[in-house]
Amino acid sequence: MKNKCTFLSCLLVLFVMNTNLSAQIGKLHTWNLSIGADLAYPENTFRKTHSWGYGSTIKSEYVFANHTSVTGSVGFYQFSSKTNLLNPGGERLTGVPIKLGGRYYFGNFYLGGDAGLLLQGGYKKNEGFAYSFLLGDELITGKHGNSLDISFRYESWVTEIRRSFVGLRLAYEFRLR
Repeated sequence: MKNKCTFLSCLLVLFVMNTNLSAQIGKLHTWNLSIGADLAYPENTFRKTHSWGYGSTIKSEYVFANHTSVTGSVGFYQFSSKTNLLNPGGERLTGVPIKLGGRYYFGNFYLGGDAGLLLQGGYKKNEGFAYSFLLGDELITGKHGNSLDISFRYESWVTEIRRSFVGLRLAYEFRLR
């Protein structure tokens, strides 16, 4: 537990060090599109049936006010299985969350959250609800204002039980103006 707190504290310090308190990276009334890869680590009871997961996401963002935007995303995730009494068949878990949310910017650093529909396949196929809370940072990469988006999040999938994981997303974000 102490290692997790130290890791999270270091991550927060790195994000804050790169933050300047100016307007966010996108201009008002513009669209951004990001495509990224995700790494996920299950928590609590989810860890008893599955191990590390990976996936990809496509996220769109509309900047509608100073420091504030709305987002929409679709992801695909797959978690490796563990064979035990809770998962005797050793089935993998796949999930497709379709979510809407928002971000609030502090310079390039942002806090956000989103929620929506979850389509779960493989292990205990079901539909449910997905929600997440995240913090991230955008690093400008080119003259057109495109950026590298790095975010850390806590996400939960609620079906017959709640499955939670922490995730790290690395994405490239295009300015669509």
